[in-house]
Amino acid sequence: MNDKELTAAALRWHTAHARRLAVGKEKRRIDAQLRAGGDDGWCLQRVIQQNEAGRQLTELKRKELAALRELAKACAKQRGHLQAADIIELDGMLLTAGDERSSAP
Repeated sequence: MNDKELTAAALRWHTAHARRLAVGKEKRRIDAQLRAGGDDGWCLQRVIQQNEAGRQLTELKRKELAALRELAKACAKQRGHLQAADIIELDGMLLTAGDERSSAP
């Protein structure tokens, strides 16, 4: 697993997450309008919109969860490539092999 694959997995999750949040916001807006009432002619249309938004939200949640699982697998593979000898922890400071920083102030 290289960095490009890890980045692509992160972007897929981020895109799915942003879409789900947008649809959720729209569904909450429609829910609030239905609770407020007062528009008899549009009530049926809003119920249909609410149901459609609910279906979209469910589908987007599934896609987001699948993208999150893919990202978790990519992170696990990337973590597996790091060897214990390449990572040294000094007083809360994490150094990796080839790191130019020193622990001296």
